[in-house]
Amino acid sequence: MIYKLIPGLKNLVHYKSSYLTGDISAAIIVTFLFIPQSMAYAMIAGVPVVLGLFAATFPLIIYALFGSSRYLVVGPISIVSLLAFSGVSQITGAYNAQFLQVMIFLTLMVGAIQLLLGLIKFGSFIEYISVAVMSGFVSAAAVIIAINQVKSVLGIQIPPYQHFVNYIEHIIANLSSTHLYIAIIGIGSMILLIFIKRVFKSFLGPVVVIIVSIITVDLFNLHQKGVHVIGDIPMGLPEMSFSMPTLDIIYQLFPIAFMIGFIAFAESYAVGKTLADKDHMTVNPNQELFGLGLANLTSSFVGAFPVSGAISRTAVNYQSGAKTNASLLLTAAFMLIVTLYLTPLFYYLPQATLGAIIILAVLSLVETERLVHYVKHEPVQAILFLTTMVITLLVDVFLGLIIGIHLSVIINLLKHKFTIFSS
Repeated sequence: MIYKLIPGLKNLVHYKSSYLTGDISAAIIVTFLFIPQSMAYAMIAGVPVVLGLFAATFPLIIYALFGSSRYLVVGPISIVSLLAFSGVSQITGAYNAQFLQVMIFLTLMVGAIQLLLGLIKFGSFIEYISVAVMSGFVSAAAVIIAINQVKSVLGIQIPPYQHFVNYIEHIIANLSSTHLYIAIIGIGSMILLIFIKRVFKSFLGPVVVIIVSIITVDLFNLHQKGVHVIGDIPMGLPEMSFSMPTLDIIYQLFPIAFMIGFIAFAESYAVGKTLADKDHMTVNPNQELFGLGLANLTSSFVGAFPVSGAISRTAVNYQSGAKTNASLLLTAAFMLIVTLYLTPLFYYLPQATLGAIIILAVLSLVETERLVHYVKHEPVQAILFLTTMVITLLVDVFLGLIIGIHLSVIINLLKHKFTIFSS
């Protein structure tokens, strides 16, 4: 019974020493990837970068025990961070004290909703949502995230993102005010990232770029010449703080929390199931909801923001030799060491470098190949993909996904009825 409630415990109790080398090596490699990602995605969420480190540590420990996948690396991800920022900023405005308090409560709501969905066995509903809808949504969100980082990479001043077309217009209108040093660092970071990936076929490019950019800023005192750096990152464990929002804010947060909870589950389950199938194992969708729900509750308790399973980190974890969920616990331990003792090393890290890392990371999520396949072989799925993507880009992030899901469910139900009728 205890193993059913805490699946991760079984792997730890029956752990074999032969697994240790693979789990340790995978944890070290994932940690190097996780450090820049967690800080970068905190920027997307509009919260201090240290909260990205917290969100990458404590929720991962909880998921490793209660989740059903032995490889899924839970923490901040770009799409969820964008949705959280978009939703909360529409209610409170961005970058203020109330924003952070509402963000923490949103994370609590996401966790509670995922737990509830797990208890009512909502996981089976995922079968009715077309992959095309999720792909179209993720592709659109990736483009939105990328253009939001242009201001960091070029050092231009533009209003916060409200609408895709207007934001592009603002970027073009302000290109003449590009900051030379910031642009050199931002564009240079992107070029170096591409070079490392193509020539050395390595996923540790972000680590190399961060080290090079920190040394460059410190050596030439670029932080005194207008280059924005991360600055002081508080060391130690987070201070717990909680504020109950008004009923009106809670009412406005509910659809946002549900959407984030669903998307986080859908992406996590997809990558977890893919890797489980390779090992001829199973991933329980309702247990995934339970594990993710507890992870998000934990994230709210440490004052952080919503988390989910990450496709890139999970793939790296698997490919690096991870054998069990011990790799997740070791990754969390290494991240905790960084958070407690090594944050001063990131003082001179340019925000332009984090922006460059974000842009290249999310643009890889734009699924053009899948769209081409749909256009050639599955026109209905192509319509779902494009409808979701266009509405998400040009109208509203949440509305695009909602319409895509409704269309997908209707099409699948119609297919099911026609199948029954024809038989």
